[in-house]
Amino acid sequence: MGGKIGLLKRSRRYLIPLILVLVVLGSAKVFGWPWSTDMMEQPSIKPYELPLPYPLYSISTDGTIVGIGPRQGFEGITQNPVNPTEASLQNGQRLFINFCAPCHGPQGKGDGPVIKKGFYPVDLTAPGTQARTDGYIFAYIQYGGIVMMPSYRESISSHQAWEVVNYVRKLQGKLSTKEETNQ
Repeated sequence: MGGKIGLLKRSRRYLIPLILVLVVLGSAKVFGWPWSTDMMEQPSIKPYELPLPYPLYSISTDGTIVGIGPRQGFEGITQNPVNPTEASLQNGQRLFINFCAPCHGPQGKGDGPVIKKGFYPVDLTAPGTQARTDGYIFAYIQYGGIVMMPSYRESISSHQAWEVVNYVRKLQGKLSTKEETNQ
């Protein structure tokens, strides 16, 4: 029996360090070290960082190739090149609800759910916005605002942006029923 007790006393000296090593290695496995930061350090667009432009000769999602020029060239356009047909207004409404309503609200009054986060978007039906040219509104959609509004050039094609302009003009009451049905 003396042999077994002596063996226990000798093994106790190695048992405690062995348990500590196993606990440390086991906890490292549980916490995922060193892989626990992979999701945080992935290649992605960080908050307030501009999106990267598409590579040269990449293919657009709708097949449209648009050579975008300087913003000032669009701001001077007074007449929308896309006629405000019923189909154009419906497509403009669909795009407005998807991309614009979260900030500007469904009626364009600047009362979308984003205001709860401390952002105050422009009321698109206000006289100041109504006085802007169609090209100015188009440029805001394509290039983004000077302060807060992001560019939607990579999500909305040029033709679709003009359809959104038609819908904004309808919200403003600037399109008469005659214009909507005759064109």
